[in-house]
Amino acid sequence: MATDPAIAAPPPSRAQRAWTGVLRHAGSGLLAATVGLAILAWSTWQMRCESFGCTFVGVVWVVLAGLWAAVLLLGVVLAALQRRRGLCTRSSTWALGLLLALGAGHLLYWLQR
Repeated sequence: MATDPAIAAPPPSRAQRAWTGVLRHAGSGLLAATVGLAILAWSTWQMRCESFGCTFVGVVWVVLAGLWAAVLLLGVVLAALQRRRGLCTRSSTWALGLLLALGAGHLLYWLQR
């Protein structure tokens, strides 16, 4: 005995529709945050040490690493939520790829210096 899917599943609530809308467009916001982080990373690469040492540059790098970790965690959670709802994750995937490339680039640069 087959049941009609429209009858079997209740219609989504207003909050569920709003949450799905947020998840649908959150990948673009994550990609924009990643591009902002890349611009910030580029500006940190341009910093030079002052006469008192590289303490300030080191502090900026630690802050940048913390921001990178927070955005990476946000991106992983966001991509998982999008995947769970069956939404497109193309922009989230691009953002996560760019974040991993930024992290690898910073790590390689730091290991060489």
